[in-house]
Amino acid sequence: MIPPNLYELVTFVPNKTEPIHNWFYYKEGYARELVLWLVKDYNLEGPIFDPFGGVGTTLLAAKEIGLESIGTDVSPLTVLASRAKTRNYDIDLLKKALDEFALLKPQMVGKFPNKKIRELFRAENLDDIYFYFQEIKKISDERTQDLFLLALVDTTGRVANVMKTGGSLRKIKKRFMSVKKLFLGKIKKMIIDLERTHYAGPEPLIVQEDARLYCPEPNSVGAIITSPPYLNKIEYTSVYKMELGLFFEEQETRLRAYVSDAPNVEPRDGLPSIAVAYFDDMKKVMLNMFTALKPKGKAFIIVAGGCLPDRVIESDDILIKDAKEIGFELVEKIVARKISCMSFRTQRIGSVNESIIVLEKP
Repeated sequence: MIPPNLYELVTFVPNKTEPIHNWFYYKEGYARELVLWLVKDYNLEGPIFDPFGGVGTTLLAAKEIGLESIGTDVSPLTVLASRAKTRNYDIDLLKKALDEFALLKPQMVGKFPNKKIRELFRAENLDDIYFYFQEIKKISDERTQDLFLLALVDTTGRVANVMKTGGSLRKIKKRFMSVKKLFLGKIKKMIIDLERTHYAGPEPLIVQEDARLYCPEPNSVGAIITSPPYLNKIEYTSVYKMELGLFFEEQETRLRAYVSDAPNVEPRDGLPSIAVAYFDDMKKVMLNMFTALKPKGKAFIIVAGGCLPDRVIESDDILIKDAKEIGFELVEKIVARKISCMSFRTQRIGSVNESIIVLEKP
């Protein structure tokens, strides 16, 4: 039975009140409840694979109900969030590390080299962030290090004088907030969540990889639940550039079709080159999905259409056509909601579906 609030479950909003899921807000994600509904309603078996793992919603939900899972993502930021949220921890070790950090007195130990990033913070806040970042890198236990780093990443977003709007960062003024107080408070909350939440399943396998290139062993996964970047949406690489620039030396892999820098492509059905490149990329991903699935395994792709300046493109129908060419059978297409498309944010040019495409490998 389709949930009456499916329109909300394809967004990250319900996760804001879910322990562990809400450790890092990721507006491009979907709800824990969506994964639990799909597993129950379609009687899915593991391992569950998510090639666009994001911040680990599919993986954490699978762990909650005792299923093995595999996740990949190109972003070191989201891989960090996924790993931190899905690991088994030694709570006493976390508490000991927290007590040690509470005794530290932040001091200036250097400056972030990126001038543009420095302009987004109060100087004293950025000094404290850099201090704690250096101290986190000294932690010998990798799990504790990842949890503390995710707490610092979250704190950084709260004190930065910016607001995430669409695919960009807008500078604003915020009242002064103590980095130390927010950072230590975040870790305390995370430890409380872990103490109150006991998930029975195994830790997932999480790999930083490009979904177009990575494929688990053939016929090895029981189901796939995933949401790829949407056509002509650039948030995935731009809106988190502050966090990536501060904490990760490596740059996020730029998926050409997702960030509007498509190369020369063969024409297709009158589609613009950016759309052709996007669907070419998605066909590579779906081929890997088909290969990885066990026979009779199902794939669930949550995707919305593309809003381009001069047209709308229903991505679900095109993806279904391509999936059938690969060998998938269509079980059903569930339209979760309609999204209005605006041209340059002023003129409505139509609407697109945000759908769940349900496919099966024969």
